[in-house]
Amino acid sequence: MQLSQEKDAPPKSGAKKAVLRVLRAALAIAPLVWIYASADAGAFVEVLGTVSVPLVAGITALVFVNMALQGAKWWALIRRFAPELPLARAVSVHMESVFYSIALPSAVAQDIVKSVMLSKTHDPSVVWASSWLARLLGFFSLLIFSFIGIISLDSGILPPGFRVSMITAVAVIVSLGALSFSKTLTRPLRAAAAKAVPKKIMAKIENLRDGIYAFKHAGKTLAQTFALSTVIHFLVILSASLVVYAVSGKLYLIECLAFVPLVEIMVVSIPLTPGGIGVREALMALLFTQLGFTAEQTASYVTISLFAGFAVKLTGGAPILYRMAFRR
Repeated sequence: MQLSQEKDAPPKSGAKKAVLRVLRAALAIAPLVWIYASADAGAFVEVLGTVSVPLVAGITALVFVNMALQGAKWWALIRRFAPELPLARAVSVHMESVFYSIALPSAVAQDIVKSVMLSKTHDPSVVWASSWLARLLGFFSLLIFSFIGIISLDSGILPPGFRVSMITAVAVIVSLGALSFSKTLTRPLRAAAAKAVPKKIMAKIENLRDGIYAFKHAGKTLAQTFALSTVIHFLVILSASLVVYAVSGKLYLIECLAFVPLVEIMVVSIPLTPGGIGVREALMALLFTQLGFTAEQTASYVTISLFAGFAVKLTGGAPILYRMAFRR
């Protein structure tokens, strides 16, 4: 009887995974279906027909540059304790993780993939700590941009509950920053975790904790990385603003400055769909509703954004193809 129950366990586990996959797919597809179903096909094609092809090419190139800079930001942190790591190697690994993010369940999974890949040749504690800090510093730069946008906008333009979401994001990210660099604050959590987490896993957590804490005395490296992160996220906001300009004829830079950072934080913090697809578009649609965009303009924005993002992610497969072609 017991043997029979053990044989039944894998199918149940497989069924659970299948249900989760279906839910993720539904969360990714449903917002896109809603956006495109709301648009008139003829008017949608007409809006897309007015979009400048060179502008779309420029937006795609900007997204690619941004991807390379993200790899450089990661390298800037790692080289503090692993100066032998070449910039090209770090950017190449990051590009591969971007390619895999097409199918990965979240942006956080992308960080895990590239950390696992580089940990094979470099100190894992340094690599994983750098991935965490790169993401955390990015959150802070996004919050600063969003704050600047909010104080520059009329409150009537912002969606309902936007300020509450902003305050909540600030509180969470500041708490994560404090916990990352304070062993005093994390000591009670560590003691509780030691009782519930297996020793082997706890040892890895301790290594990561020590790796992050080591950066507490690397102020210059953190400052340089934060400056680079600020440039990267401004390019993210600028890219979104240029897509808005392509479909509406106006930049709406301040509106994007206020809203896009919070969307990016939510997409990363809530790992629901691959690369945040569907969730990001649904949240941006809320902004466009406030701005008075037509359904066709919203659908056009989504189309251009998905095209640029997917095209750039495909280029991330170049290092993989290179190895396949030239490896012995």
